[in-house]
Amino acid sequence: MSLDLFSVTVMTAIVALTAAGIFVVETLRRRDTGAGRLWAVGYLCGTATTFAYISWASGIGGSVAIAIGNASFALTPAFIWLGNRRFNDRPIGRPAVIVAVLTIATFVATVVRVPVDGSWGGWTVMVVTIVGLFAVGGIEALRRPMGRVGNARLFAIVLLAAAVYYAARLVAFVWNGPEGDFFATWFGSVSANIATVVLTMVAVVVTSILRSTKSATHRFEWLSENGVAADGVMLSGTYRDALRDVAERASWRQDLLSVVVVGVDGMEEMAAAFGTDATDELAAQWRRSVRRHAPASAFVGEDGDATMSVCVVSGTAAEARRQAAAIYRGCIDDLAGNPTGLLPIVGVGVALTETVGYDPEVLLNAARAAAQRASRSLEASVLFGGIEDGGAPRA
Repeated sequence: MSLDLFSVTVMTAIVALTAAGIFVVETLRRRDTGAGRLWAVGYLCGTATTFAYISWASGIGGSVAIAIGNASFALTPAFIWLGNRRFNDRPIGRPAVIVAVLTIATFVATVVRVPVDGSWGGWTVMVVTIVGLFAVGGIEALRRPMGRVGNARLFAIVLLAAAVYYAARLVAFVWNGPEGDFFATWFGSVSANIATVVLTMVAVVVTSILRSTKSATHRFEWLSENGVAADGVMLSGTYRDALRDVAERASWRQDLLSVVVVGVDGMEEMAAAFGTDATDELAAQWRRSVRRHAPASAFVGEDGDATMSVCVVSGTAAEARRQAAAIYRGCIDDLAGNPTGLLPIVGVGVALTETVGYDPEVLLNAARAAAQRASRSLEASVLFGGIEDGGAPRA
């Protein structure tokens, strides 16, 4: 069975439109303003490319249609690269300028050369551009922290495979010419459209998974290589190990140890109403605030999706309350100035070894229960946990 160019181009357009449409709808539903939005724009550019080429294949638009298609094609890996940089929390200002220059160069080269060289005019400029953009996009996907995610490595393979394919296509074009049998058989427009369909489907699936990976509840764990997240907060496992060690040593000396749990309520509702990027910003600000306002001798760690824990040696129960109150006030002040304008409910619970003993789990359970009560209380923002909260008598 032989496939004509128009039929294959239509097939590619249908696949690209369906995949891009699903991704864009999900982006709008999530109110995503980060990497997902840039990837969505890239997929829309890919859709615009196929429609521009269909227009040219139908005899509409001439060189302008080809130029629009080539420029849109260059923008597809460009926005994927920018999305990858945003995913890694790296600046995109200068790369955006580079993208603009390369896109304009691709458009102008096509408009100028098509009347002279036919439909392949300006094609080499476009291919050099997309090979470079696919390559840097793949390299960015391998860069940490994104590179620590397994699906990101698969995404990098897809992008680098696209770069290799179009580089080979460019070599075949220069060596054999667009009318040569070798180029037409292995690297012609039909085979390129089939490769585009495969790459598009894989890329959409992978980027959808990546976007879900970087959420308010998971975005910090994959940033870590040594048990401490990039913002200086201990991961849950690291914190528990440290708490276990400190509690054991404090029990030998009968030092007063306090565990402060800081919880926030309403994040899920805010994410549904305002998007995950807004809650991501809130979560990042909240984590920074707890760490900033905790005593310098304390250590701070994750205790769940919406709770953090601080362990500190206190002289008296009154001192423990003052320390917890300082953390609460600092969090409220910092969150009130957040650019999102959103303010979650903050509750702080304190568990003391003189009340519930030195068992780390009992301390954490008591502080969690107190923090939950505090978040629902109109009278107190900081509450102490007792034996009934810890679930065990005093050690």
